[in-house]
This record gives sequence, C-alpha cells and structure tokens, in this order.
Amino acid sequence: MFSEVVLKVRDLKMHFTSGRGKRKHVVKAVDGVDFDIYQGEVFGLVGESGCGKTTTGRAIIRLYQPTGGNVEFLGKPIAQGKLDMELMKKMQMIFQDPIASLNPRMTVKEIIAQGLRISGLKDEREITENVHNVLRKVGLLPEHASRYPHEFSGGQRQRIGIARAIIVKPSFIIADEPISALDVSIQAQVINLLNDLREEFGITIMFIAHDLSVVKYFCDRVAVMYYGKMVELATNDELFKNPLHPYTRSLLSAVPLPDPNYEKTRKRITYNPNVHNYNQQKPTLQEITEGHFVLANDEEMTKYKRSLDDGIKVF
Repeated sequence: MFSEVVLKVRDLKMHFTSGRGKRKHVVKAVDGVDFDIYQGEVFGLVGESGCGKTTTGRAIIRLYQPTGGNVEFLGKPIAQGKLDMELMKKMQMIFQDPIASLNPRMTVKEIIAQGLRISGLKDEREITENVHNVLRKVGLLPEHASRYPHEFSGGQRQRIGIARAIIVKPSFIIADEPISALDVSIQAQVINLLNDLREEFGITIMFIAHDLSVVKYFCDRVAVMYYGKMVELATNDELFKNPLHPYTRSLLSAVPLPDPNYEKTRKRITYNPNVHNYNQQKPTLQEITEGHFVLANDEEMTKYKRSLDDGIKVF
C-alpha cells in the first residue's frame, strides 16, 4: 500500500536523569524504539499515559535531544548534530493542549505567521494572505486573525494549532493527542479536518493517542508502546483482529462498544508484566507474519505462531 519511507527510526532512546551521586536515577522514557513511517499513511502510536509515546514524538522533532539512536527524515539524519532548518520545516507538530501551546499575548495572525517569518518571508501582504488562506482551510474565518487565543473555544484553538503547523507546507506532521482535550463532537470534526488535509496535501501523519476507537478509524498502521518499549506493530486491521502481546490484548479489552449486550459481558484483561520469563533470553521485536511485529523471545514466538495457526481469537 505504501512504499516510500518518510521517517526511519532505529534504536531511539530518550533517558532522563534526576538526582546526584548515589541518589542518581535514570528514567528510560524511550528505550530502543524501531519503526518506519511511509509516505501518505497515518501511523498510530498508542499506549497508556507515561508509556513514552509523546516523548518519542518530541525526540523525533528534536524538542528533546535524543540520548541515543538514529532518526532519518526524507533520507537525512536528524537525531544528532546541527539541524537543517529547511529540512525540519517539512516536519511540524500539533500539540495536545491547545491552550498551553498558543501564546496568549500574540494574535492568531502572529501565531500562525511565526513559521513564515522564521523561514525568511518578509512581505507583510503575502504573510497576511497566507494566514487568511490557511484559516479558511481549517474552518476558521480571516477576521479571526486579529483575535487572541482566549477568545476561542477549545476546538477552534486546536484548529489554530493545525493552521500554524500546515502554513509552512510540511510533508510530515506529528499529532500529539490532538483531540484528547476536546469534547467528543469536536473530536470528530478535528479528525475529519486532518483527514481532509492529508488527502488534499498528501501529508504523512504520526498520530499519538490513547483512544483506540479513534485510532481504529483513523490510522493505517498502529504501534503499541509500554514503558518505553514498542511491544507490537501491525496494520490497523491485523492488530485489532489478531492482537498477540498481552499488553495489546489488555488495551483492546478496555475499548467500549455502543452495544449494551456486549458491554454487559465484556471482560477486561489485566496485563501482568510478570507473565514474561526473560531470564534465559531477552525479547526482540520480531516479525510473526508479514508486517506484524511483536516483542517476544523465541519461546513466546512459538506460542504466538501456534495461536495464529490454530485460529485462536482473543475477542
């Protein structure tokens, strides 16, 4: 379905250190993550709060300096060293909190135009025209340009954040839980807007979320993270049809359905990390079927393959 690799991530690490001496403590927020993202797809990154998915996104775009690993964007390394600003202009981020991510002292025009000014555009008439055009694209009006963020609803503020991201015409967007702070009705509008922008401009999206219902609707492939590790990666249909890792099964068991009869009998699966025995062999991310990867050692891979061959369904 997708062929050209836009983003290649290999052994990405992001460790944070607190304390000193004997009290020094290292938190491995991201600990050796590998994946590729292809041109035109929506790549979902899911997991519970604190699993490292947001940190992964911030390390890729270099809001954090990665502790280790390699990241290639459009064929060029970006994880270490001085950044190529022309290259990085093609990668933008939409933040989770539309209130905290917008400067309350700047007008909407100045917020959105900031990327253009950093890129060297000085013609004020052209800047204004670009801002008005992008406001229309995201479902706002040109007259909104002179207002301040506090004058808008949460959904409108997120549209401003999207406008700020797309005005520099990126080819890749990291959307960090862009709908989690919004009402359900507004969530659908923002997802549909992202879908429209993806189709119109051919934008590739890395969609970070914890709402698996939205991920199932919106994403092409999905990666599951747990405590800084990627535990499973597959196409959308394959992951929801054949979840293999116990943590993935636990996540999917928590997804509610609008069916009262199903909800009465739905059983939650609790993930217990102690179910794994890695004393003899450590796990690695292995391909069990084409495009379906799972974090496992050889013993677990044998068990997972047997479950697939026997047609055992979790749900």
